[in-house]
Amino acid sequence: MANGLRWISTAYDLGYTFTLCEGIGPQDLLVRMGAEPHHLHELSHDVVAELQMRPEDGHPSDLDFLDWENESLVSRLTEAGFLSHPGVLVRAGAVPGWAYAVESITSCAPAHLPALSQGTRAYTVFRSVNGEHEIGYAVDGRVLAYYEHGVRHSAGADAQGVPGFDYSGEELPDAAFLRFLESEHGIHLSWEDFRAPLPTAAFA
Repeated sequence: MANGLRWISTAYDLGYTFTLCEGIGPQDLLVRMGAEPHHLHELSHDVVAELQMRPEDGHPSDLDFLDWENESLVSRLTEAGFLSHPGVLVRAGAVPGWAYAVESITSCAPAHLPALSQGTRAYTVFRSVNGEHEIGYAVDGRVLAYYEHGVRHSAGADAQGVPGFDYSGEELPDAAFLRFLESEHGIHLSWEDFRAPLPTAAFA
């Protein structure tokens, strides 16, 4: 896949949330979402997908990536919540000047926009499996815009929406927003870097 951000909109058939925070690191982003620093583990895209697809009645020993005889690793992953069917798994990485986070299916980050943007600015974009699209923008702990495409529903939302983002309707809203972030801030993320192990948090 080509470098950039727009490809993210095609990578998740069941929906996703993509988050950007300026000037902080990946671990800090996850901690601002409520993760315990000592519970972060570096997991790849494929490992997270395997954890999410594990049947409710499946045993952790069935996981291909996990060496069940490595008792120390199993203990750490269990303590951090990765092996107990977590409701949300968030991977976070970095590009120059920004930290990013990706959730498959879930949308946990938008609820943390005030914390994510403390002393900086943060963006989120969410698309559900049903095609709902939500976009958020916050600066220094204040949510300035958060709305579903075409319907602003945050009491404090700026009437102008996200500064600089002008949706033309020529592509899906999430793809258009990723294009905006890509061009507005010169952000590019390669598929290869994205698939590699990244700091990851599990949330109940």
